[in-house]
Amino acid sequence: MSWRTAAKWAARYRAEGAAGMADRSSRPHRQPNLMPAPMVRKIMHLRRKRRLGPVPIADQVGMAASTVHAVLRRQRANRR
Repeated sequence: MSWRTAAKWAARYRAEGAAGMADRSSRPHRQPNLMPAPMVRKIMHLRRKRRLGPVPIADQVGMAASTVHAVLRRQRANRR
């Protein structure tokens, strides 16, 4: 184990006691570049109602097709 990890664990133990030694998630606490929910709803609306693919949706909402495709993939709507 590296000295940096040992120092981090020791500081955590001093600050929080035994409870600080529990496993922690590596998931980020926040996502500052997350797409706003209204934009996701608009993309999903165009996908469901007009059955458009990523390129036509991207043209309508004014963003890259790869970004629209990433949103559709996250929403599990990337397959027609």
